[in-house]
This record gives sequence, structure tokens and C-alpha cells, in this order.
Amino acid sequence: MKEWLAAGERGLFIRSYVVLAGGLLIVAILLDLGFGAVQARQVRAADPWLVSTLELMEKDLASVPADDRQRHAVDLGRRLGIGLTLLESGDISSATPLGDAPRELLDDSGQLYYLWRSPALGGALRLGPFETPSESLLARFLPVVFYASILLIVGLWLRPLLTDLRTLTDASRRFASDYREPLDTAGRITQLKSLARNLDDMSARISQLIQGQKEMTAALSHEMRTPLARVRFAVAVLEGEVDERHHLQLRAVSNDVQQIDDLISDMLDYARLDHPGLRMHCQFVPITPWLRQVLLSGPPHERNVKTVRRDELQSMWMEPRLMELALSNLLANALRYARSNVSIEVAHEGGSYRLVVEDDGEGIPEAQRASVFNAFTRLDTSRNRDTGGFGLGLAIVARIAALHRGRVTAGASATLGGARLVLEWPEP
Repeated sequence: MKEWLAAGERGLFIRSYVVLAGGLLIVAILLDLGFGAVQARQVRAADPWLVSTLELMEKDLASVPADDRQRHAVDLGRRLGIGLTLLESGDISSATPLGDAPRELLDDSGQLYYLWRSPALGGALRLGPFETPSESLLARFLPVVFYASILLIVGLWLRPLLTDLRTLTDASRRFASDYREPLDTAGRITQLKSLARNLDDMSARISQLIQGQKEMTAALSHEMRTPLARVRFAVAVLEGEVDERHHLQLRAVSNDVQQIDDLISDMLDYARLDHPGLRMHCQFVPITPWLRQVLLSGPPHERNVKTVRRDELQSMWMEPRLMELALSNLLANALRYARSNVSIEVAHEGGSYRLVVEDDGEGIPEAQRASVFNAFTRLDTSRNRDTGGFGLGLAIVARIAALHRGRVTAGASATLGGARLVLEWPEP
């Protein structure tokens, strides 16, 4: 039962059970109270035999003189085996109003009487006492059994539904982490078979589409590099055999080839980060040599790059190869748009590691700070394709942040005046 009600499904089960069982119980109680109220109006005093008996007694007593009616009433009750008393008008309390129908009364000892107004006798007839009917043990526990059966039926009805939902949820979670394995739940579902079959078919189609798209992207990327290499080799050969005018044109062609090659590299990196077979090997990495490696592998530039390390931080928990790729993309983005200064800050605060890259460029408009991390997103004005960006660098950073259970945000630099990109992720 504990395994069946896992943490994710326990809340759903409790809410569903409370709503269904509580609703049915409320309806049953209201119906019980309603039937009880209706039955209370139809008291036994209104039974036809009781009214007829009292009418016959009244007629019999009215046939004798008034002085003998009390004694005759006692004799009549003794003959019938029913206690009968003739009450004068003065013997009836004003707090006991009488109507046309007999009224049911209980004395202090729990004995039952019927009181009936008799205008013909100038008073009332009291019939009784009668023993109050005792409630049987079955009748006493029958409501409890009824309400308990409602709770049991609702629980038995909900259990297979919750089991099916848990099966579908677990299968969907596995498919979300690895699209290469489509759902196969129809054979394990008992109640939601139609939904399971539809989800299985949908996951199979999605798996085929994603795998086909990634295989095509990878194949095209690899295949394009072979002719690009031949073009680059041909350009290098021709540069030494042509005049200066054609030399400039060949250099432009070489730059275009390099941009295409950079785009292919970014596409492969982005596709590789989204592959379910990617394995994270996080470890504590010394910061100083790691930063030095990132700066050395960065593109050539003439900007002033300043590194700041807060709190004397010596190492960070990360996947070094992926985080190096992330910082390289953040640095390349800053160098691309900075005028002269770029700052890299490494910090550890509140149980999280943080990389902050700032530049003194034009910055990122506030309305576009969330969208810059989407793939193939380029901003207007200075942040466009002419600067060499393809819109994949920050998307790669966002994916690496997610793999580290972190996030990356964009803002404005208070010190340099340009963009401020913050990559942060939690401790292990």
C-alpha cells in the first residue's frame, strides 16, 4: 500500500477520496435526515386504526351519563387491555396544544401515551401507557455499516484508477528523460486502456520524429565538414597564386567557410547536450587552472578581460568540460558586444555557485532578456548576425545550467553598463 501510494500520487488519492467519499456521505446524511423528517410528520398517532379506536371509545363514552364516564373509561380500557383515561379540560396543560390528530407524548419514565382532543366529551382521551419500541442492535449499526460501505466502495473504485495513473506517470517520466524508449503501457493498464494506447502511439511517433531529426542534424553536420575542408584547402592554395584584389575575395570566402564551420560546431554541441545518453561526471574543480584554460581557449580579442574571485573560493562542484563550454560561450558573447571591458566573476553564496560575465556594450533590452536563451534567437540593433552570432551560444549555456540543476539569467551590469549574464547552480 505504501509503494502504491507514492509521494506524487498520495495527494491526488487523498483529494479524490475526500471529494468522492465526502460527497457521497453528505448526500447520504442529507437523505437520511430528509426521510427522518418526513417520517416524523407521519407519527403513529395518525395511523387509521388508532384514530378509529379513539373514535369508537369516544362514541361509547358519549353514550353514558357524564358522571359515569370516568368509571366507564377505566372499565373499557381494562376490557380492551389498553389504558384509557378521560381528562377534563382543566387537566390539560396549556403547553400541550391538541389538534384534530392524536398527539404522541412521552413521560419521564419513557412510556408512550396518545392524547386526543374530544369536544363531544368536553375534554380529551389519554390512551396508554405503551412501551416504547426498542431499537435492535442491527438497526443501530446499520447506518454505520452503510457509511463504511460507501468509504470502502469509493476506495476500491479509486485504487485501480490511481494505479493506472501512476503507471502512466512513471512511464511518461522515463520517456521525458530518454525519448529513445517509447511508452509501452497498454498491457499494464486496467481502466484507462484507451488513454494508454493513445499515449503509447503518440510517444512512438514523437520518438521517431526526434531521433530522425537528430540523426539528420548530426549526419548533415558531419557530411558538410568534408566539402568545407576541401573548400578551405582550395582557398588556401589559391591565396598564394592570385593578386591582391582576388586575395581579399578569397579571404572573405574563407571567413564565410569558418562561420559555417562554427555553426556546425554549435549545432553539434547543442544536439549533444540534449541527448539522453549524456552522462554527467561532476567533481570539485580547482578554479585557477580551470579559468586559465577557458581564457586560453577563447577567441583572440583586444578587450580587457578581468577575473574576480569572491570569498577566496578555491574549487567548484561541476562537470568541468561542460562548464568550460558554458563559460566559453558567455565569454565569446561578451567579447562580441563589448566595447573594451569584460568582467568574469566567480562566487559561492547561499549554497550555490555563480559565474557572472559582464560587458560594457549596449546591453540586452529588458523585454528580450528571457528570450535570448532560446535556440537561434538573435536580438535587434547591434546583436545580430553581422556580429558573428548564430543564436546558439546562450541556448547551450542554458542547457548546461539545466544539466547542473541550475539556471542562467540576463540583466544589466551596474558597473560596466552593458549586459550581465549570471549562471548559477546548487551545491551537491
